[in-house]
Amino acid sequence: MNGHTGGLTLVEVIVSIAIFTVLSMAVLGSMPGILKVNRQTRDDQGVTVAAKAYLESVRAGFTDPAVTVNPATGTQVTAGQTTFDAGTLPAVPESSRMNGYTCTTALEAQLTSPPETGEVTMVRRLTLTCTQTDRPTQTFVADYARPL
Repeated sequence: MNGHTGGLTLVEVIVSIAIFTVLSMAVLGSMPGILKVNRQTRDDQGVTVAAKAYLESVRAGFTDPAVTVNPATGTQVTAGQTTFDAGTLPAVPESSRMNGYTCTTALEAQLTSPPETGEVTMVRRLTLTCTQTDRPTQTFVADYARPL
């Protein structure tokens, strides 16, 4: 018997600690970058959720079920469709609800029926543009259409 019990020598323990330290430093060095990306993603997700809620509230107003009849053409349209313009849009969410982003809207006609049918706008496009200092601009677009 040579007296060796099968344990680790002091040199082996020191080398393993050194390897562990180098690996730990590499992993911990990347943590601030990972946390920054996580924070930015969380902010972007908050803006997206608030923008989606706003666009859905606009859609709900556009599909107001009160029916009116166009006397010139006899076509039935809902109240929301006849009064849907920039003046009837709901208020844009406050900056505090949008993670510090400030949002503006733009509403434009995309498709209008022929003049002989009364020139009714059939499709409207709403663009919600949200900006914040030192961050990329977030743009959300929704088309609202009424049946032909």
